[in-house]
Amino acid sequence: MPYRLIISDIDGTFLNSEKQISPKTAEISSRLHREKGVQLALASGRGSAGIRPVADLLDFPVFTLACNGAETYDENGTLIYQKTLPFKDVLQIKQSVKDFNPAIETIVYAGQDWLADELTDIVEKECYVMPTAPLIGAFETLVTPDSPILKIICVGTPENTQELSFHLRSLYPQYDFYKSQNYILEIVAKGVNKASSLDILCRHCGLDITQTIAFGDGYNDTEMLAHAGLGIAMGNAAEDVKRYAKKVTLSNDEDGIAHALTEIFY
Repeated sequence: MPYRLIISDIDGTFLNSEKQISPKTAEISSRLHREKGVQLALASGRGSAGIRPVADLLDFPVFTLACNGAETYDENGTLIYQKTLPFKDVLQIKQSVKDFNPAIETIVYAGQDWLADELTDIVEKECYVMPTAPLIGAFETLVTPDSPILKIICVGTPENTQELSFHLRSLYPQYDFYKSQNYILEIVAKGVNKASSLDILCRHCGLDITQTIAFGDGYNDTEMLAHAGLGIAMGNAAEDVKRYAKKVTLSNDEDGIAHALTEIFY
C-alpha cells in the first residue's frame, strides 16, 4: 500500500537549528504533493498560532496538529478535533505544582493564547517558537471557565520535572503526563498524543495507518514514530527516542527529511 500521508514534528525535525525550512525539505514536500498526491501534516507541541506561520511558508495546504494533538486542523485550517482540560482542574494543578516546587514554572495554552504568571527568562525562551506574545498575569483573571484549555507545560530541570511527574500522576490519574524535552513536563487530557491524532487524521482522510510516514526527534514523538506505517527518527534525536523508530535519517541540519523521502519515493 503506497504512502499517502507524511506527518512531521516541527522543531528539531522539519525546521533546522536556525528555525528555518531548508530549501531541500520544502522542495521534496511540494514535489510529493504535486506529483504523487502525498499530503503533509505538521504536528507540534506548539499552539496552532505557532504552527501556522511554518505551514504558510509552503506552497500547498497542510494539516496541522497543535499542542501535541489536543487540536487537529484540516488542510483548510478548519478545526476537526479538540480535547481540552477543565478550568477548575487547571487551577488545582497549577497550585499543586507551586506547592511541590515554586521554582518550576507553569505555562498554559488556551485557545489561540498562551499564558504565564510572569515574564521570566523561561517564558521569553518560549517566545522563540510562538509568534504571538504571551498573556501575563493570574490565570483565573485571563481565562474564562469555558475557554478551551489545551495543555499545561511545567518547565524546570530534568530532575525536578521528573519528580513532579511522579507526584502529579498520583494526584491526577485522569490526565496524561509526558516529557517533551527532558526539562519540560506536559499535561494533557487523557489519550492526547501525536499518535492518537494521527489516527484521527487517517480516519478523516480515509487512509490506513500503514500509508503514513512519521518524522520526529523528541520524547513527545515516540508514540507517533512507533505507530506510523514507517517511523523515522532524526539523526539529532536522543538514542532512547530513536529506538521507537523503524529507521533513522540524517539530522535536521543535514536535510534528514529530504534525504529519507528521496530514498523512499525516488
